This record gives sequence, C-alpha cells and structure tokens, in this order.
Amino acid sequence: MALPLISAPLPRFVGRDAICVAGFALLLSAAYLIAKNTSAKLMIAGLVMIVLSDPTLLRERLPRALMLGLAAIGGLAAWTALGLVVNRAAPGPAGEALASFALLALVLLAGRRLLACCGLRFICGALLAAAALSSLLTLALHVSAGLPFSERLMPLGRAGNPIPAAGGLCVALIAAVVLWKDAPRPRSGQLIALVACAILPILVVVAMTQSRGPILAALIAFAAMLLPWRATGWRLFMVAMLAWGAITALIVLDPWLRSLICTDAMNFCRPSARMQIWTTVVELVGQRPVFGLTPIFRFDDPVLVHAHNGLFGTAMFFGIPAVIAALMLVFAYCRHLERIDPSLSYFCASMLIFSFGYMGSDLPNPFSFVNMHYFFLWLPIAFGLSWTAGKAADARG
Repeated sequence: MALPLISAPLPRFVGRDAICVAGFALLLSAAYLIAKNTSAKLMIAGLVMIVLSDPTLLRERLPRALMLGLAAIGGLAAWTALGLVVNRAAPGPAGEALASFALLALVLLAGRRLLACCGLRFICGALLAAAALSSLLTLALHVSAGLPFSERLMPLGRAGNPIPAAGGLCVALIAAVVLWKDAPRPRSGQLIALVACAILPILVVVAMTQSRGPILAALIAFAAMLLPWRATGWRLFMVAMLAWGAITALIVLDPWLRSLICTDAMNFCRPSARMQIWTTVVELVGQRPVFGLTPIFRFDDPVLVHAHNGLFGTAMFFGIPAVIAALMLVFAYCRHLERIDPSLSYFCASMLIFSFGYMGSDLPNPFSFVNMHYFFLWLPIAFGLSWTAGKAADARG
C-alpha cells in the first residue's frame, strides 16, 4: 500500500511552486551535469531559489526538530569560531570556514520547502532522472573519446573526483529502491523497463569509477534496507556506526585482502594510502584534541590530501568534543525518525547508513562546502527534521 508522502500529489508548476521546482532543477543540473568550478555557485543559487519560494518562512513557526537542527548547526559554528580564534586563523580563511555552516542552515530550510512543495516521490524521481542523464552523457563522452572501459571514470558534475561522484550517484540508486518499494503491486512491465533503463547506466558508471568506499557503503545500505525490522532509533544509530566501522576495518585489512584476491595493483586492486594518512591524522588530533586544527588546515603533501574519514577528519578539524557532540546529535536524529512518516523515515535512514559507510573512507569534513554530500547527508536530514503530522509543513502558495 502506498504511503502518504510518497503518494503526495505532484507539485503545481505555477506561482511559488514553479520557482521551487526551478530551483530544484538548477540544483540537480548543476550537481550532476556542470563542471566543478561553476557548479557550486549554481547549486547555491538553486538552494536560495527554493528557500525564497517558501511563503510560510517568516509567517509560520518552523517545526521544533528543524529549529533544534538549526540551533545545533549554530552551536557547531560557534565552537568552530572559538577554535579559529584559539588557532589565530586569518580572517579570510576563517570567514570561508564559517560560511559553510551558513550554507548548511540554507540546506535545512531548502529541504523543508522542497519536501512540502514536491513530496518525496517527485524528489526521488528527479534524483533518479538527473543521475541517469548524467551517467548516460558520461558514458557517451567516455566512449567517444576512445577510452577503454577499464580506465577509471570521472563522471560529469560538481564532484570533480570519482569518489564523491560515485557517492552522488548512489543517492539515486537508494531513491530508486524507495520508489520501487512503494510502487503499487503488481508492478507493470512499463515500470520495470523504466526503472531498469534508469538504474543500468548509473550502475555501470558507479562501477567504472572504481570507488570502493561508496560502492561498499551502498551495498551495506541496501542490505540494511532489506532488514525485517524498521531501522530507527538506537538500531539505526548502531547500523550507521557499524557501516562506518565496517568500511574503516576493510581499509585496515586492505593489504591482507589484496594479497588474497589480487594479482596486480591495478583498478580495484590498487593500494590504498589511507592507513598512512590516518596515522598522521591521529598524531595531529593528539596535538590539538580540544579545538582541532580547524577547517582551514590543509595538508602540504601529494599523498596526504585530506583525512579520508568522516569521524577522524571531524576530530582533526574540530576536536574530540565536537565528534562526541556530533554523534549525540546523530543519535537524537535517529530517535526522531521513529516518530515521522514511515516512508520518509525509510528514505532518511537509508541515506544516513550510506553516509556513515561513505565516511569510513572519505568525507573528512561533513560540514564542508557545497558538494555531493548535500544530497546523501544534509538534504535527507532536512527532510527528516521538517516532517510534521499535520499540514503545518505544507508550504504551497
């Protein structure tokens, strides 16, 4: 049986709804189709359009969970500002670091408006369509350039790197599962063909990125989506932490695993330098455990590009107290998902599990500047925090 938010009517393409949908289209096209140097500004413009299309923003009280989420972002920004002062950061880089938190607040407000205007079904369908189009164009360019399928692929879009690009495409695969799960039974042959045509190029491109972390994180998320019990509350928190721990552990075991299954150091069998990176990160955390090195810190090394782990990187940038606070907030969010619409909770929980698995090998700063993690981490969080039982969240106008 179809669930309420999935089955909500499609947006009305008039008035403020039209502006909201246009902003969402700009956000998706910039993220999935436009090159890195230009896409960030367009993604921000899309978020601003979505928020400005909300007629209730200054007239109605925000949902309590969303207000607490915004307060949490403000608290983390204040902690970061204190760390920047302690570390005597220059005003320019410090301002850029704090601007990331303002953008996260914008994402939370945009998520509220987007969910109320479009509904989860439209959002998932749009994500799937954008990712499929991006994948098809990526494959066409790859083939037209005469490149072999064994060569590591760089998808189109904002990411500018195969790893976050694969993460952004995995969002669409999770969205496809959510849509498929909700589809009326028996499912028509037309629906099966449509979904297959959408996910096939995405699967091919994700595989060709050879990004092991996002692929394993997606597999863990899909496995969790098949669990017989609802992954919310403390169960969801434990599954998310297990996803992070599993990917982290696989990297620790990487040399041994490659010795068992690999005959060369090519493609999926290429060696990982993450253990070397993590050793350095742990040393840096030990030097400044309270406030961290702040987000303005950069490695001056061709191998040590960044911390390559969400929790280790958060400790390095913001300090150990910030990691503890962030995990407490995640636990509170998991508990909140117990009380919201089941279909929306299913979507948000799946994205959270994927995000934590992804952070086992990448996303060193979950609070960083606009990138593909907005789609698999922050927008789903915004959707979960924005849900209300009645029509108070309906921002149609």
